[in-house]
Amino acid sequence: MRHEPSLPPILVNKFREFLRSRALVIPLLLVFTALLVQTSWVGDDAFITMRTVDNFVNGHGLRWNLAERVQVFTHPLWMFLLSGAYLLLGNAHLASILLSVCVSAVAFFILLWKVPENNFGLLLATSILLLSKAFVDYSSSGLENPATHLLALGFAILFLRSAVPLPGCRLFLISLMAGLSAFNRMDTLLLYLPALGYLLWRDRSRRAFGLALAGLAPFLAWEVFAIIYYGFPFPNPYYAKLVTGIPAAELTAQGLVYFLNSVGWDPITLVMTFSAVILVLAGRRLEDKFLAGGILLYLGYILSIGGDFMSGRFFTAPLFLGVILLVRRVQESTRPERWAWIGVVLLLGMAMAPLKSFATPLASDLETFDTTSGIADERAGYYRYTNLLLLDRNGNLHDRQPPPQGRDETKVVTGSGVGMLGYYSGPDVYIIDVLALADPLLARLPARFNLDWRIGHFGRDIPEGYLETLETGINHIEDPSLAEYYDELHLIISGDLWTAERWAAIWMMNTGQYQSLLVAYQERKVAQVQEP
Repeated sequence: MRHEPSLPPILVNKFREFLRSRALVIPLLLVFTALLVQTSWVGDDAFITMRTVDNFVNGHGLRWNLAERVQVFTHPLWMFLLSGAYLLLGNAHLASILLSVCVSAVAFFILLWKVPENNFGLLLATSILLLSKAFVDYSSSGLENPATHLLALGFAILFLRSAVPLPGCRLFLISLMAGLSAFNRMDTLLLYLPALGYLLWRDRSRRAFGLALAGLAPFLAWEVFAIIYYGFPFPNPYYAKLVTGIPAAELTAQGLVYFLNSVGWDPITLVMTFSAVILVLAGRRLEDKFLAGGILLYLGYILSIGGDFMSGRFFTAPLFLGVILLVRRVQESTRPERWAWIGVVLLLGMAMAPLKSFATPLASDLETFDTTSGIADERAGYYRYTNLLLLDRNGNLHDRQPPPQGRDETKVVTGSGVGMLGYYSGPDVYIIDVLALADPLLARLPARFNLDWRIGHFGRDIPEGYLETLETGINHIEDPSLAEYYDELHLIISGDLWTAERWAAIWMMNTGQYQSLLVAYQERKVAQVQEP
């Protein structure tokens, strides 16, 4: 009698144990996806990118105002993903929410499938992420956070399982995850610099350096394109938010307030992030320590720039990496330790901040806003206009969203919250953004300083003659130094791409050789204010 070959019992038992340890993955994924749909929203800042997406999809190029080439978005990879979704769906709200939810669900699924080794690890990771208001909020906001999470997960999985010696393909893939993350948002590269530096130091060869450089190619290629097309390596919001003239000490103090706001409104996010870092630094796993170092480096950067006005937005990537490190560190702990961890998570998420991640705010004001810190709960403001469940039978939200403020017959419109204003005004209206996120000249002027300045909202005074300049296409700026500066800037953002004059202006502008013109303008402006 013929016998069929069978697997050894030990392999069968291990396979069954593997299936049992992953049996909860799909139910937990469904819960997470349902939560994102219930709490979904799109913020005004997402529509800043959506206006560029709309122009790009309709053949106007990667522009915000059609008259000039200005990189208004800070997340090129996410912008291209949004463009694909928008081209497919033809609806800005649906494209933003569905892309966010889908990418977030993929990241969540891979995390649960690849990182935890038992059901305790699954439940710990899930409970932290689902109870984190910041993570839930920015998994569906239309901003780039979902792609940042997915790429951080890919980097961590590849890096933490890297062998010695490291195969060339693995080093390339690790670097590629970092390169794509920087392509998605430049400052997230800080999360990976310690780990990449460690790998390159461990190998110390031209081959390793070349492979790492090849992995960074998506980001480097975009930088080359940005200099050619826009004339600058950094997006316009960099100049609007980080080159303001506000003292570094004041920004750092505001950054501390941003951390304290997160602890007050959403304690689980930073408590779990720092818990993971402390446990890893006290442990023996060397690779884990370099990821923890990246988290600290990134958090230090967020502190130094003053944080943001969106509560918790910049803490989701450190939390996501922290969850990976924490699960690896404690999933084999004793039963009492496991109960202690679950108890702490439930206390932070359900008692100290009672299920804020599950809330469906319907406040009457625009946003839950802390007037003393300038930090807002953005989902609380935009949920009632943009939640996916509020769509009508035609897939529209027009009866629930703020009406567009621009008018097609108006050539130039001035505004501050320019996301929905810009998108719904259409491509033919020129928007002057007084917060300078979308305005190339105002972004390079010092912010209007006062004691009540709000983080992320650095207003600029519109120079005399600037409005007439934009309306007529002729330089009417009254100050001679600023008029000369604008001529060079306008050549960069509106002139023919390949002229020698434009490339000379690009070089001189990026090396600070026109800065004296701005200084002269500012000195005259201060003198005018001081005149009796």
